[in-house]
Amino acid sequence: MEPWRSLPYDEEASVALLLAGGDALLAGLAATGQPALRWYRTPTTAVVLGRGQNLQEVDRAACHAVGIAIHRRSSGGTAVLLEPDLLMLDVALPASHPLHLPDVTESYRWLGEVWAAALQRLGLPAAPIAPSEARTDARNLDRLTRRVCFGGYSPYEVMRCGRKTVGLSQVRRREGALLQAGLSLHQPSYRLVSLLALNPDERVVLANRLLERTTGLNDAPPPRRPPANPQPPHLTADQVMTAFAAALRARVSALLVAASWNSEEQAARLQAVSRYAPLEPGRSGQGVPSD
Repeated sequence: MEPWRSLPYDEEASVALLLAGGDALLAGLAATGQPALRWYRTPTTAVVLGRGQNLQEVDRAACHAVGIAIHRRSSGGTAVLLEPDLLMLDVALPASHPLHLPDVTESYRWLGEVWAAALQRLGLPAAPIAPSEARTDARNLDRLTRRVCFGGYSPYEVMRCGRKTVGLSQVRRREGALLQAGLSLHQPSYRLVSLLALNPDERVVLANRLLERTTGLNDAPPPRRPPANPQPPHLTADQVMTAFAAALRARVSALLVAASWNSEEQAARLQAVSRYAPLEPGRSGQGVPSD
């Protein structure tokens, strides 16, 4: 078994500090040479844009009216609504690690397979989407649905009953790769639709499309593909993390070992906080707590 560092679960830090944690994991690779992961959830709600996404795609007045801040993450893609119902996972791999592949797409394979195995352990039918299927979907995806990160399908993201359940993203640096995953415990919030710069008709269309294309961990299966038992599950974040650790051990022979942030990681996280400060202020942008 290969030991992987497991950093403390965090559900109390500010959005900026949580986003900066990914930079910290990458910085720690130089000192440890060891894979590391961490789980986190935000105590507040915030709109988080992809690295290259235009701020004009967000209805800034709507966000301001309800006290929701807008941030930008280091990975690509489009808008995500960070909220307490979204369970996030970061995994940092050294550049020399066997799972760190030159092919960016194939680097997701193991993570999608582990996630699918974890959900299967929880009694849920789940499977990674094949690259060919994801690419066909991307070619046919309309402009409106692309505005939301969970609206599109990427290779090896995890599907349940034909709908996206786990979203993936990746950041590459000299030290290695940061793979990120997001899982909504319930149906991904359509509150995000009301915070985008859309007209009323577009909001209705996008909300319906997301309902057709996504599902949360604890949602009842869609009627188009009902299993034998149609009752929705009642699963917690703790159960997900436990199942993921077991699947990780079984699929890639990795053993999670509890660890603390080292000095390099702590310094990198504090240094990176300003890069993830709110683009537009809101409740989630009121200050950054210290460690």
